[in-house]
Amino acid sequence: MIKRQALSTVWEKRVARTAVLFSALFLMVFLLFSLVLARTGIPLWVLIPLSALAALLVHAFLTRKIRRRKAILARPFPPEWETVLQSEVVFFRALEPEDRQRFRRELQLFLGEKRITGIKLRLDTRTRVLVAASAIIPIFGFPEWEWDQISEVLVYPDRFDDEYAFDGDRRHTLGMVGTGAMNRMMILSRPDLLNGFRDSRDKRNVGFHEFAHLVDKSDGSVDGIPSVGLQRDAIGPWIELVRRKMNEIERGKSDIDAYGLTSEAEFFAVASEYFFERPGILERKHPELYAMLSQVFNQNLSARAAAMAREMQRRPRRLGRNSPCPCGSGLKYKKCCLDR
Repeated sequence: MIKRQALSTVWEKRVARTAVLFSALFLMVFLLFSLVLARTGIPLWVLIPLSALAALLVHAFLTRKIRRRKAILARPFPPEWETVLQSEVVFFRALEPEDRQRFRRELQLFLGEKRITGIKLRLDTRTRVLVAASAIIPIFGFPEWEWDQISEVLVYPDRFDDEYAFDGDRRHTLGMVGTGAMNRMMILSRPDLLNGFRDSRDKRNVGFHEFAHLVDKSDGSVDGIPSVGLQRDAIGPWIELVRRKMNEIERGKSDIDAYGLTSEAEFFAVASEYFFERPGILERKHPELYAMLSQVFNQNLSARAAAMAREMQRRPRRLGRNSPCPCGSGLKYKKCCLDR
C-alpha cells in the first residue's frame, strides 16, 4: 500500500519551538499589561485568563501551517498521481523505495499548498503532477527546502511572446519566472512541459529549467551564481567554469544547449536540465561541471544514473483493467481504484 505521508519532524519541531517561544513572550507582555490594567479596577481573575487566551491564539496562528500540512498528508496518496509518476517521471522510478515515499510526500505538499492554474485550458492530473515533479526534483537533495519563492504556476496552452500572448507568430517563450507584479509566479507552456518528461534523452525540460532559476533566485537574484549549494570559496571557480563552458559552446565544441549563451543565469538553467536528465553523460563529458552541480543541488546522481538509463529503456507499463492497481493494494485495477 502507498502509505499516508508524515511531516518532516525537523521542520515541525522548528516551527513548534518558535511558536512556544513567541507565545511565552506574548504571555509575559500580556500579564505585565494586565497588572497595569488592574490598577484601573479591572479584576485580575478576568485579565489573567484573557492573557492566557491571547497567548494560545498566538500559538495557534504560528502553528497553523503544521495543522494544514498534517491535514494534507492525512489524505491517501491518489493512485492516479502514482500512475503519472510511474509512467512519466524517470527520476522517480529510479529512486529507492524510501526515497519514493519522501518524493510522494513532497509532491502531496506542493500540490496542496501551491496554486496551479490553467489559462485557457482545462488542467488534467498529468499536468498538475508533472508541474509538482518539476519543482521537487531540483531540490530533492534538501529535505527541509521550502518553496517560499513561488505561490502559483500558470500553465499556458502553448508558447507565448513578451506580452504573454499565446497566439501570433512571435511565440518563442516556453516558460518564465515572474518578476514585478508577477513575483512569486511562474508560467509554463503545457506542450513543452509534457514533452520534457516524454523525452528524457534530449537534455531539455522546461520544468527543470524554470525551477532551477528559482533555486538560483533563492539568494535574492537570478544571476547564474546559485549560492544555495556553493561555499563562498567555490563561487570564484564556478564563475570561471561557466565562462569556459560558455566559450566551448560558442566555438561549437560542446553538446550543451546553445541557449546557455544567453546569459550566465540561462547557462545554469540549461546545465541543470542536462544534469537531471542525463547525469551519466554529463559526468563523462563534463566532469568538472557535473561535480559543481552536484554541490549546488546536493545530489550525486552517479549511482542513480545507471538506474535512470535503464528506466529510459523500459517502456512505460500500460494500466489495463486487469493490471495490478498502482496504489499497491494487491488487487486488480478494476477491483480497486478504476472508478475512483
